[in-house]
Amino acid sequence: MTSYDPYQPDQQFPAPAEPVYPPSAPQYAVQPYVTQPYPAYGPQPMYGAQPYPAYQPLMTSGMAVAGMVVGIIALVTFWIPFVDLVLGFLAIGLSWGGMVQADRPGYTGKGMGIAGLVCGIVAVIPALIVMLFFFGLFAAAGTACGIAC
Repeated sequence: MTSYDPYQPDQQFPAPAEPVYPPSAPQYAVQPYVTQPYPAYGPQPMYGAQPYPAYQPLMTSGMAVAGMVVGIIALVTFWIPFVDLVLGFLAIGLSWGGMVQADRPGYTGKGMGIAGLVCGIVAVIPALIVMLFFFGLFAAAGTACGIAC
């Protein structure tokens, strides 16, 4: 029997032998594992592409805004005979021009142009009715009492 000493474990068993490789096998030196720091990332090249140009903000068509404002004013003042016809046709023209301008690239405001066009058309119809009533009233008053009434 062999004597076993638990306080000296190195002397109890023989050391393991190094593995034997064939002489033709490459011999690699074992290096300790070393962690590499993260690489520093600087500005990256664009690889042939140019940077994007600055974003051009969209512009609202001024004629569409003006046509809508004039159309709303014409809609409110339909009872003034001559002023409303001028404002209504002006709103229709400005709104039409604003819708054409809003179709170009870089412009918005087509909805305001449509709103001004509708307001202008709706304002011209009662303006024509009020205008006919206004002239009919003067014509009736002129024939009833003569010229120097």
